[in-house]
Amino acid sequence: MLMILGPTRLLVVASAMLASAGQAAASPQPDPGKKACVQEARRLCTAEMKSLSRKKVEACMIVKIDQTSPTCHAAMLRIRAEREAAAKR
Repeated sequence: MLMILGPTRLLVVASAMLASAGQAAASPQPDPGKKACVQEARRLCTAEMKSLSRKKVEACMIVKIDQTSPTCHAAMLRIRAEREAAAKR
């Protein structure tokens, strides 16, 4: 069913659509490395995954970084750099 909107309603609908599009663009984008690393962490760091400690899993993955996929490898390099920067503060 096609509805014909008056100029005021059209403006309101268009504004709402732009606002929701802006919110979607402003929301953080999912990290593709995170998804890749979760699957690899299950394989490479089983005990740490069971501990539910993010820090332990990250530390294990950094140690085993050479065994990770390129996507996960890049994410782990970023995490390692963030940890080193935080340690220097």
